[in-house]
Amino acid sequence: MAESRVHRSKKYKTWYKSLSGKDQGIVDTRVDTYIENGLLLKSKLLDSNYGLYEFKWDSGLRVYYAFIEDSEGRLMLLLLGGNKNSQQSDITEAKNIITKAVAKIAVKKKSTKKL
Repeated sequence: MAESRVHRSKKYKTWYKSLSGKDQGIVDTRVDTYIENGLLLKSKLLDSNYGLYEFKWDSGLRVYYAFIEDSEGRLMLLLLGGNKNSQQSDITEAKNIITKAVAKIAVKKKSTKKL
């Protein structure tokens, strides 16, 4: 099985750096399980129009992600993270990140076709 591709948005990286080492390890374990085995454990579809999913833990910790297609195929985009208290605003922000990422890929595809 080929290794899965994952991209971390700037907002995700900022959020991740704010976590404790323990919470970073918890998040890394879930993401690594996907990267190494293609398994999406405890994942939930939040919005089919945006292809927005979340991983969540009993502690309230959440990671929002989507799958998009680029010139190299399927890519998991880690959008941002949060907790139960910020869930609604995090979902809105995750949708904004997806919209921008898809638009950026569309522009790249268009410019590649012109060559």
